[in-house]
Amino acid sequence: MESVKTIRAVERAFEVLRVMQDMPQGASLVELQRATGLSGPTLLRMLKTLMAVNAVHRGMTDQRYRPSVQLQALAGGTAPTERLAEIAAPWMDRLCEAVEWPSDLAIHTANEPFMRVLETSIRQSRLYVRRKGGRTRVNLFGSAAGSAFLAALPRPRREELAQAVRGGRDVHNANALAAGDLEARVARARERGYAARHRVYRGGAFNGPARDDRLDAIAVPVIHSGLLIGALNINWNRAAMPEAEMVRRHLRALQDAAFGIAAAAAAHGLLQALPCVEAAEEAAPGA
Repeated sequence: MESVKTIRAVERAFEVLRVMQDMPQGASLVELQRATGLSGPTLLRMLKTLMAVNAVHRGMTDQRYRPSVQLQALAGGTAPTERLAEIAAPWMDRLCEAVEWPSDLAIHTANEPFMRVLETSIRQSRLYVRRKGGRTRVNLFGSAAGSAFLAALPRPRREELAQAVRGGRDVHNANALAAGDLEARVARARERGYAARHRVYRGGAFNGPARDDRLDAIAVPVIHSGLLIGALNINWNRAAMPEAEMVRRHLRALQDAAFGIAAAAAAHGLLQALPCVEAAEEAAPGA
């Protein structure tokens, strides 16, 4: 057996996977090339092969390469949030095909004053929206995703988050809280089955200046068996159609995608591992 030669291509593939494993936030093509010493064409062929056999996943949001859920299930696991992003991607792809406008899956952790975009289909959409891709942060109390998340929480937890956010520097959260209509908005979201942006929020990054991004959004919570995972939205250019028309055309597809993501996360055993999971109110949309 000692005379049997190793297969160099397999050795290189495992080296690429090892490098990815050491980069929990994912690896870019440049970073992989620098770490492995492989030429660009060789590395691209290897990555294409690894993705074809479901050993590697490329995130829609940041275009970075990571070991796939399937590979990690065999090897012992990757970060639960990264697994959630990969699980959500096919559902978001299908939603984007049906709706054409892009969506974000956003999560919330601890008492943070923002939602973090974990995955987005902005690059998959053929329709242009004035927003950067990537894992951006959006304010908690003004955005549609944040509003959907808050509407799914029990009132004591909402009040706890409001208290934690007060005094922060984010102008969007401050303006939304100053309006004094949080519980009215929660009741309306539960009645309608979705949340929209706060009327005082017209755009702008978390902790950044207010600006009109000319977008609108609706969002629903991602819930499974009373556990709140995050929120899923649809973004569109405000001039393209009114909110009521977006709801009429695509709310059901948005709700179905959120349900599918939640069920898939549960099927992969993520609900107890994700740091973003909270108890949802029974009356919450999607509960």
